[in-house]
Amino acid sequence: MEIETSMLALYIDLENLPNDLDIDLLMQTLVMDDPYGFGCVYVVKAAFGSSEQVPKELKEKLRDNNFLIVDTPHVAQKKNRADLIISIDAFEKLYLNNPTITRYIFVTSDSDFSVIMDKLRAYGKQVWLVCRKSDEAKTILAKSCDNMLLIEDFSTSIKGTEEVDDTDERARELFMEALAYIDVDRLPAKFSTVAWKMKQIDRSFDIKATSYKKFKKLVAYFEKEGFVTLGRDEDNLPQIEDINLPE
Repeated sequence: MEIETSMLALYIDLENLPNDLDIDLLMQTLVMDDPYGFGCVYVVKAAFGSSEQVPKELKEKLRDNNFLIVDTPHVAQKKNRADLIISIDAFEKLYLNNPTITRYIFVTSDSDFSVIMDKLRAYGKQVWLVCRKSDEAKTILAKSCDNMLLIEDFSTSIKGTEEVDDTDERARELFMEALAYIDVDRLPAKFSTVAWKMKQIDRSFDIKATSYKKFKKLVAYFEKEGFVTLGRDEDNLPQIEDINLPE
């Protein structure tokens, strides 16, 4: 059976972005709504904001992920025009319909985006919002999107070293719980399948707060323990080929 590909448009409002946002984790999570980690492609990756206020490290992260970075300086010391420019660009993509974007994702806490989000949904598009926890209760934002994620869940801030042992144990517990959800008849599976399930079980979990730091190192631990067998797909990307849970 042919797998339908979800075409994603990701817009980041740098005016409302914390400097410690983990871009890689965010992008991985946004494509993991597919239970088996397949069928998602970013066709738009764009970040808008005043270049004078964007830290160099954040710019490098965006460039490493091939983002289009658009400078939207403040006009007369007032609010910049990022929200307007993003909204126009998103509607232009809707009008051109080439390629056909199935999901629009906005990373912002600006309620002005509710206008374009509501309009996109009226045309049958999925709309996701990544906003600050303090904005989660804003009715106008909640009613303008199909799914809401929290920016704080993608922070690179590391917890104190006294907590690392506990977080390592929690990481291993979550990994085992996530493995139990995997249908062995549908193997092989991408790492993202397990990572997404772990995030569903515990939204507060952050791999960077553990001594593993990266998800692939956690997977390597379980390979060494004999719980998973790893291999590579036709694109030479790592995947889980077999699961051996204790009875």
